[in-house]
Amino acid sequence: MNPEVRSASARLTVQFAALMTLLLITVLGLVLVLFKISTDATTEKDLRDASRLTTAQIAPSGIFVTVIRGGTVTVPNGQPDGLVDRETARRVSGGAGPVLRERTVGGRDYTTRTTRRGDLVVQVTAEEHRNEANLRRLAFVLLWSGVAALSIAAFASYVMARRAIRPLAEALAGQRRFVAAASHELRTPLTLLSTRAQLLNHRYRDDLPAGLSASLDEMTRDTRTLNQILDDLLVAADPRDQTGTEDVDLVATTDAVIDAMRDEADARQITLTRSGTAEPAVIRGSGAAVARLCTALVANALDFASTRVTVRIDADGRTAVLSVVDDGPGFAPDLVAHAFEPFVTGRPAGESGTHSGLGLAIVAEITRRHDGRVHIQRGDHGAVVLHLPLRAS
Repeated sequence: MNPEVRSASARLTVQFAALMTLLLITVLGLVLVLFKISTDATTEKDLRDASRLTTAQIAPSGIFVTVIRGGTVTVPNGQPDGLVDRETARRVSGGAGPVLRERTVGGRDYTTRTTRRGDLVVQVTAEEHRNEANLRRLAFVLLWSGVAALSIAAFASYVMARRAIRPLAEALAGQRRFVAAASHELRTPLTLLSTRAQLLNHRYRDDLPAGLSASLDEMTRDTRTLNQILDDLLVAADPRDQTGTEDVDLVATTDAVIDAMRDEADARQITLTRSGTAEPAVIRGSGAAVARLCTALVANALDFASTRVTVRIDADGRTAVLSVVDDGPGFAPDLVAHAFEPFVTGRPAGESGTHSGLGLAIVAEITRRHDGRVHIQRGDHGAVVLHLPLRAS
């Protein structure tokens, strides 16, 4: 089975199982509460009914009826010692209304109802544990029924999730294969075209008209641009290889990217500087992916900067913070929420250049796969801030 399908199915199963567990706990608690309320109501009814008796020997099981006439106290056979509440009996005999009390005698809990009927005082006592046994049995049955139902539901959800995800995974895999194959097929003729244009321009530069020589140079640059776009498409279509398990020094990688892009910045008359910490900021991941991320951020800033781009790195506790700020017009308010989506750009429609609209989307995807986060810092100028977890020491 495809590892991605297995992983996605497992995540869905865990989420569904957690939801089912919460639901079962809620239902179990509700059932037990309702059962307790029902048994309490039943106990109270039994106490009222038994209060009408005039003899101590005909009460239902678990209920003890004490009849007091004058100074004579009649108790049923088997009634525990100390169960007669004589003080409450005297109060009721003196004219108080029916009294309901909860008492503990001999380590057991009882509910006692004392009433007066003519010259009789009837005291009815029910033992609480007679309902606790039923409550425990009900809880036991519900618990094991819930565990069995949860196990069946988790297995069924895993099977159904796998069946539901497999077509999507196959479609995504087909898309990745198509993009890879198309990129490979396009890259070969583009490379040949670029090579032929360079050779033609090199061999016959003195014999070619100036306009034609300039066109050959533009053709070479355009083929280079198309190759960059193909690289972006490959990363966007299948970013799985953008995550590694090696130690990557974010400071050294960023400095190398800045050095590589300094000539381009100078050609545009833009000052490219680096500030912040010079100490290593080591993260876990793919060195190539982090370099691709830094390149995309700096390239995006150079495209919009007027005169300056500043790249800053800080180590904030367990996190490395990389910010790229340019002195351009900044991100349009309606673009901020969508800036990291594929093919979203703030450039005017129809503007030519080396832009595929995938740069920040690739940044967001690589950042996500390195357990980081990226956002646009609002302000008068463009600022993209990236947070990556530092390697645990």
